[in-house]
Amino acid sequence: MNNVLLFVGGTDPSGGAGLPADLKTASALGFHGCPAVTALTVQNSGNVLSWEAVVPEVLIKQLKAVCDDGPVAGVKSGMLGSTENASVLAGFIREELRGIPYVLDPVLTAGGGGSLTGSGMVDLLRDELLPLCTLCTPNIDEAEILSGIVISNTEDMIEAGRIIIRMGANAVLVKGGHLAGDPVDLLVTKNDRTRFSGSRITGDNVHGTGCTLAAAAVSLLGAGFPVESAVRDARLFVRRVISRRISRLHGNLPGHFPGAGPLPPAPDGTSFYLPPAFCSMCGEPLGKSPAEHGHLFCSQCGFIHYRNPLPAVVLLVHDFERVLLVRRAVQPKMGMLSLPGGFLETGESPEECGRRELMEETGLHARDSRLLGVETDLTAYGGIILTVLEVKEWEGTLLAGDDASEAMWCPIREVPELAFSAHNRLVAELMNTL
Repeated sequence: MNNVLLFVGGTDPSGGAGLPADLKTASALGFHGCPAVTALTVQNSGNVLSWEAVVPEVLIKQLKAVCDDGPVAGVKSGMLGSTENASVLAGFIREELRGIPYVLDPVLTAGGGGSLTGSGMVDLLRDELLPLCTLCTPNIDEAEILSGIVISNTEDMIEAGRIIIRMGANAVLVKGGHLAGDPVDLLVTKNDRTRFSGSRITGDNVHGTGCTLAAAAVSLLGAGFPVESAVRDARLFVRRVISRRISRLHGNLPGHFPGAGPLPPAPDGTSFYLPPAFCSMCGEPLGKSPAEHGHLFCSQCGFIHYRNPLPAVVLLVHDFERVLLVRRAVQPKMGMLSLPGGFLETGESPEECGRRELMEETGLHARDSRLLGVETDLTAYGGIILTVLEVKEWEGTLLAGDDASEAMWCPIREVPELAFSAHNRLVAELMNTL
């Protein structure tokens, strides 16, 4: 699978929004992000203090340099800085990037209310970029500007989405976080609408969540998810990001990754995931282990192997009445129950890892599985990013093995506390669907 994404937007020295948010989101979801800078900004966790657009000649050279290096799986744009840059991007997408997902985050104003565009930008978005986008992700203020109507409730959000659809967008996610009450986002397509309800994790503003949502959406679209699934899972990722927010003097920044520790005080080789011996990109040996907090670097292809977060798969095997659990035979949390799963081995896809782990731990063969979403967790292994696979069809005789001392079926509503918090959240979400 092509795992390269092109991000077009502004810098952010706070590290919370713009291109830094795009790149960290893509990395957390297993993609490699390539940034093309449209504007240099001066901002912190609370406010955008000033900005300056790059000249369009520099932007087009960046876009060509990325795409001359190989294909990209998706494109996301945020702050464009000038109408000239927006026009350059529109022309480049039309000529070079047709047929791949494009997420347009119409960044028009800063959180403090200041404009982040030059004059004429709204017309250019309407005329040139909206007709090209797979998904547009305006907040309430941006949806009002693009649609020309005042939004005070969810019906207004739907109408604004329909107006933007008529401008050419394939789908529009109108984000309702700026309205009073619990946040509601509405996904509007040409033939349907989907309501996504939520609850406020914090009353404080978290700088960069809009950029993060759009970047997560293009990552999932690039992985082949349909629009509704991509939006649903992108919203779940943003909730995790907000729950791990980082407090600074002027505001809050998103916590895109789980923390790196604490690591086990005395790793014994059976409970700690060792660094890979071979490069997952080119297959060449990686050589000596890194320093305690360093990263493995492949001298052959240049790929950097970040130790955190570790890639793993968790399996939700169920028949809507029972769910498959295993009892851990190793540390950490030895003796506790958990969902089946484990770490990816070099060269494995998540699906291959899931089939292998299910067979090794339970003796069952997955006849049919589907990618359900992405989870994160902080464990004794360090930060973990989990690909969640749902299995509804299987065959074989239940037989515990490998890291499991026991395998069992448990009524979904009687599942006890599991070893890992992400597993508990998955079972709770499964119960909510029954």
